Amino acid sequence: MAPRPVVHLRGEPSSLMFGLIERLLRSATDLVFDVPLHDLVVVRYANDLAFGEASIFTPEAKPLSFGHRVVMVGFGPFTAGDNDQVGLDVDGVELVLVTPAQHIAEVGFDWVDAHVEVHDLIPMHSGGGWMPPALIRWFDALVAGHSSELVVGPEHWWVGEVDVADALVRLLISEQPFPELSKMSGRRSWGEQQTLEEFQMLYRRTSAGQSGSFGIDELTAAPTPKIELQPLMVSDSLPLTVEANRQQRPDLSAIHDALHAADGDGWRPLVPVRTALMHCLAHMLEDSR
Repeated sequence: MAPRPVVHLRGEPSSLMFGLIERLLRSATDLVFDVPLHDLVVVRYANDLAFGEASIFTPEAKPLSFGHRVVMVGFGPFTAGDNDQVGLDVDGVELVLVTPAQHIAEVGFDWVDAHVEVHDLIPMHSGGGWMPPALIRWFDALVAGHSSELVVGPEHWWVGEVDVADALVRLLISEQPFPELSKMSGRRSWGEQQTLEEFQMLYRRTSAGQSGSFGIDELTAAPTPKIELQPLMVSDSLPLTVEANRQQRPDLSAIHDALHAADGDGWRPLVPVRTALMHCLAHMLEDSR
């Protein structure tokens, strides 16, 4: 019988952090949080704790030990509490760092066992450095009644927070180690114009729903964007043209292979980008009130 997983979650609270917590609470896992987050989880997820199989602890109640996993989400700090002695230097512990790819230059990760680089995440809530700058810029312009500016840049490979959290938890509750370096993103490329049109359409519909004033544009079914599914493995044939390099999608083969080894399934994001944007926008509107 496989030992019960023990997962320490560290980092500033963020939308992705709570997505991980919600899914881990549905599993037979021991979860360890620093005191402020532990107290918040006790209140927010009282029903999950009462009827689920997961148990939660503080670092003092269940210190780091051989076989445990530490998942560090975002940019830290990652030591437990104010005591530097409750650190990360414990033999047999797997250290997993999860960061947004757009800030990768700001992160040193040579001290961890595994680094998960998440590209173009669409979070459920803002905060923690995960909200894409383009979505913030477009939202502010729409609220102010201004036109949204397009910024020439690489293609987006949007992926919903639910798919990222689900994949991370599938590995955490298995005995499969994380790859040393893995990248997560969607499998379809989105241009800036395509994403902006989706975002504007969803904003108009949401605003109309709140006011009860629907026009033809809001009631007409929006066409599905023409987005092509791309293969998991990125070609490493060189040299690439400037345009080809700009279009290059993150290589998903490492995370796909790890997930397949863990439970027989691979990396297959299921949440449509339109749905992920809708949830993100709804919470942006709620937070702006």
